Amino acid sequence: MKNVGLKVVSAILSVIIFTCISFSEVATLKIHAGDDPYTAFSKATTVYNGVDYKAEYNPLYYYLNYGDLRAAYGANPDKLIEHWVTFGKKEGRVANRLIGDSTEFVVPTGDKDVIVIPKTKHDNGGMTYDQEIQARNIAKQIAEAIEKAADGGDSSGSSKSKSSKKKNIKDVEKVAYAAGIVKAYCDLGTYTTKGKMYRTAYGVFIGGEYSCAGATRALGLILDYLGISWVHKNINTWEDQWCQVIVDGKEGYGDGISATAGYGKHPNEGGDVKDVVSYSKIRYKFDVATEKPKKDK
Repeated sequence: MKNVGLKVVSAILSVIIFTCISFSEVATLKIHAGDDPYTAFSKATTVYNGVDYKAEYNPLYYYLNYGDLRAAYGANPDKLIEHWVTFGKKEGRVANRLIGDSTEFVVPTGDKDVIVIPKTKHDNGGMTYDQEIQARNIAKQIAEAIEKAADGGDSSGSSKSKSSKKKNIKDVEKVAYAAGIVKAYCDLGTYTTKGKMYRTAYGVFIGGEYSCAGATRALGLILDYLGISWVHKNINTWEDQWCQVIVDGKEGYGDGISATAGYGKHPNEGGDVKDVVSYSKIRYKFDVATEKPKKDK
């Protein structure tokens, strides 16, 4: 797997130089955003009427902290800074840090919308603002490469001829492929349960260290940009962790440590190992391998 992992990561880098949980609980609010808010707000202004409020105002934190502002203004940085200066400061609103255990995280749904979920469903593992931006940039481009391959291009980002037909690739196979890429990144790093990065997607993609928690969050970021709902299974425990997902209208799972996905329960919860969709078996659909693997005798 080590050699395969190196090839997969090389291909991607060449392009870019759920116990059952009710998923109705996840989608609590949808709003429109012209860009992924993490990217948009990394470039957003902190200046209003010639005064720079950078020391006390972070547009992303202000956006994440207050659902009423998201509903009213979406990811409009000009409206948010105007509200902060005109009303927010006087109201005692917090804009320089994330607040409370009930903090919500805003993630993209794969198109121009974002979805707001409670922190208890999944979080970023403690990434800093800059780390979040960097990790999301990689995850977004991996997801775009996967979608392009599924639409008839290839996973390296190059386009096929106009006569190419859209491939019959299921969402569960996209999850398995994404899980394989995450495992490839993990194989390039070091497994650890010490330090500040091992629980994060940044550790997997950039920091060179990982754990099952970090692999789960790295896979989860890719799923965000594929528009696939997920919950962090066994979050913040010493148990094995994975993404519990909704794929093809069914509950399922994705595991960045084993490079697998599937419908129903994860094998660790009693799911049938015969139903596992592994990266190694479906990668040919994304033009990583040239031949369909032979069936086991």
